[in-house]
Amino acid sequence: MRYLLKYLVTLLFTISLVAPLSAELESELREIEMPDGTEIEVRVFPADGDRLLLGFACDAGSGLHEEETAKALSEDGVEVWMPDMLSGYMLPKLKSSVESIASEDVIVLLDKAVAESDKKIYLIASGPDTDLLLRGVALWEELHPDDNRLKGAILLFPRLNQGKPQPGMPPVYKESVGKTKLNLMLFEGGRTPNRWGVKHLTDSLSAGGSTVHSKVIPSVRGYFFKREDANLPEETVTFQLAGLIKAGLFYLREPEE
Repeated sequence: MRYLLKYLVTLLFTISLVAPLSAELESELREIEMPDGTEIEVRVFPADGDRLLLGFACDAGSGLHEEETAKALSEDGVEVWMPDMLSGYMLPKLKSSVESIASEDVIVLLDKAVAESDKKIYLIASGPDTDLLLRGVALWEELHPDDNRLKGAILLFPRLNQGKPQPGMPPVYKESVGKTKLNLMLFEGGRTPNRWGVKHLTDSLSAGGSTVHSKVIPSVRGYFFKREDANLPEETVTFQLAGLIKAGLFYLREPEE
């Protein structure tokens, strides 16, 4: 256990740069119109730095830990946009709901972020939302082949299997896997069965030209920051979730940075 905690501390504190860059800024709500006329509410945590993180938590950061994390990131110079896509379409918080959201909606949000900011754009999603992110990125790259303002994406414990895994058979992934060229950072929990498939998933994600980094976080499960029965490592990582995300951004940095 000492080794695991030491590993966590190293990952969260040594890799990331945690010196605050600005005073706390208040979040603001914006509305962005989708192609079908639906208004999506986006909660924006502004910052003075040169990076903008567009998330697909689909609840506008209304969860306690998500809000605390977004505030911490903004105070460290990373602007955060969190769209409430499920509420906009009056969809329940189910996996099938995320699957029903069109890839074009991701493009609208990306176009808005690019148009309103000269910052480097990064994306983040967790669980099944990672499929929506990858679908959107693939379409963005098709529509904007020469645009380099989208710099990378963080996938937190991605759930990208197509159906239930079959014993003795290699995983079958959703169509979005392996279709992007964008650099990706994958984090998986050490207490999930998915940890054993990280290398296979990493190789599959890189098939389209993406450079994929991956890290297994010891002793945590998926959705660790939403669990009421969190263990000590999960509480530690939840408390330092902003540091984990900054570590992911560090891996996605450009060589000259």
